[in-house]
Amino acid sequence: MTLQQPLSQREIQIQREKREDDLKELSAKAHELHPGDTVGALLNHRWVSLAVLAFLLSIASNNRALMAMTALMLVIVTIAWLWSRNTLINLVYRRKLRHTHAFPGETTEVEITIENKKWLPVTWLQVQDTWPTGFPPTRAEAMSESEGDPSTGYLTNAYALRWYERIRRRYDLLAQKRGVYELGPVNMLSGDPFGLFERLRTSGGREDYLIVYPEVKTLDQLGFPLQDPFGDRRVQRRLFEDPNRVIGVRDYQPQDTFRQIHWKATARTGQMQTKLYEPTRGASIVLAVNIASFETHWRGFWPEMTEYTLMVGASIAKWAVEQNYAVGLICNGALARSDQSFRIQPSRRNDQLTKILEALAGVNYFVTAEFGRFVLQESPRLPIGATIVMITPFISEMIAISSLRLRDSGRRVAWVNLGKKKPNELHGIRLYHLPIVLDEPTMTEDSLSISSASNVALATPLPNPDNYETPRQRFLRQQHEAEKAQEAEYVSPAR
Repeated sequence: MTLQQPLSQREIQIQREKREDDLKELSAKAHELHPGDTVGALLNHRWVSLAVLAFLLSIASNNRALMAMTALMLVIVTIAWLWSRNTLINLVYRRKLRHTHAFPGETTEVEITIENKKWLPVTWLQVQDTWPTGFPPTRAEAMSESEGDPSTGYLTNAYALRWYERIRRRYDLLAQKRGVYELGPVNMLSGDPFGLFERLRTSGGREDYLIVYPEVKTLDQLGFPLQDPFGDRRVQRRLFEDPNRVIGVRDYQPQDTFRQIHWKATARTGQMQTKLYEPTRGASIVLAVNIASFETHWRGFWPEMTEYTLMVGASIAKWAVEQNYAVGLICNGALARSDQSFRIQPSRRNDQLTKILEALAGVNYFVTAEFGRFVLQESPRLPIGATIVMITPFISEMIAISSLRLRDSGRRVAWVNLGKKKPNELHGIRLYHLPIVLDEPTMTEDSLSISSASNVALATPLPNPDNYETPRQRFLRQQHEAEKAQEAEYVSPAR
């Protein structure tokens, strides 16, 4: 999922050629000779060695019964070897998802189809489909655990297929946790009816995805001081205002900017008067989401705070789209399999909310840049009249400085602060304080422990100054380790 910039025709052509090369490579691997398919593997099998030894003994002792028995054993082993060699050929495994997008708590259905497209029966078959634990089947017994990776498990099925037989099985799935989940790869294990030889085949690609959006609430449920956030009635405090639409004047207030003063009304009344603006459905809103949980990066991250931040961003985006605003998104977090921040330009397209929710679903805990500098650097790429809504767990000095620079340059800025501590208000910047319900996790020098009162934990320990690595270095190291582990995978030959 690429949400940063539109691709050029040349880039699209390069990606298409790369996909074709990958398909050719997978096709070549599918037809590659298995180590257990060679004649040498047959001759080195322990049952063949035992049968040959017994046959030689029968000849030496002139025992016709033993000779016939060993000959029968050799025939059975040869038939079993030929059977297992072809058991996984023309065996098709498919998934059919009713819905690929869901909100937490929603259910959907998947249909698993296995088809044997040959005359040779498959007497036994075990299929392990790698499945995310964040979107598991509703029946817990249908899924087995994965060693070493708590985020994935296996949807395990056992089959016995006749010639040209097709079997379908359906499972209800429950969306539990926000995220973008890949399905697969699939491991298929089968062999001969006697259990002498086994074959294991692993699919090379991950073609299906499941997306769980962040939770969405209404603005009044979040605690915004708005009397009617979805209606047309006027409210005492407006979240966004259009400076091009003046509906009246009012007395000057300390938080009003110099640009808002109505000089003609001030001269007429003899008192400072300020322009009163009307909210407009034609305004643009850019949601700036801060993934960092704490002002100091060495404290690690707070998963519950990150999820709360994304939930608030998704809720405001949904409300703004329903109010016919042009909504955009910038975030200093990275999408899956990426270490770069992303942006979505404001738009009123029908699929804009879906695009924003998909992006928020795929955000991981990797912080790409300091939030204040990030918003300041992204501001030249945003529409001039757009209101920048900073959704952040804290207001640091750099965030305050960046907001003042944006305000002084004519930008409209609003803060949505989610931390427990309410920050100081700044002149000309609207502030909404929506503190998280959970308590902030405690920390010790030895470890970052779990708070028994709030059941909240930090995920990274205190760094050692001698071997500390930046988030980007950590990401590249983990990616390199994953590639090395993938290269080290080896499918053992059949017994």
